[in-house]
Amino acid sequence: MAIHNICVFCGSNSGLDPAFSEKTVALGQYLAANDYQLVYGGGDHGLMGKVAKATMDAGGRVIGIIPHFLVARELAFKDVTTFIETRTMTERKEKMLHLADAFIVLPGGFGTFEEFLQMLSWSQMDIHQKPIALYNIDGFYDDLVAMLQKTADLGFAPEANLDLFINGHDLDEIFAGFHDFKHVLPPKYTN
Repeated sequence: MAIHNICVFCGSNSGLDPAFSEKTVALGQYLAANDYQLVYGGGDHGLMGKVAKATMDAGGRVIGIIPHFLVARELAFKDVTTFIETRTMTERKEKMLHLADAFIVLPGGFGTFEEFLQMLSWSQMDIHQKPIALYNIDGFYDDLVAMLQKTADLGFAPEANLDLFINGHDLDEIFAGFHDFKHVLPPKYTN
């Protein structure tokens, strides 16, 4: 499957490590330079704002998707190629899923974790077959990856489910993972 639109999930805060912001800006520049369109949560704060602005500043295309209540709180970045307002957070994620060919998950908070885990859960149920990559900047996601491994080790998920996402530490690893990605349904969904 060709990848044109990449959905980036990330924090509406920037975090304390300057590497988070630096690598987020570099991702936006990479997307623009390689003709990928960014799909993201429509915000102007934190890593969300940084990835959108970096993509736009580098001549790229950006689709921002944000619910009305966040626009009303003046948290939206409207100066993007395409700006979409939704009624709810659920509708936002459904639009992101529909528009995206792949997902990159930058560091973030509870909302970012929820987005990653929902896309991972939907992948294991074959709602989508799109690659998902954790951008594990400075080991940010090491504990989450360990928890997912523990989940498989203790029999709550098939070991094969761990192949439904890429644990990438740099852009080369992520995009090589996208190129090689093969969606495989867990056995319980193939019977």
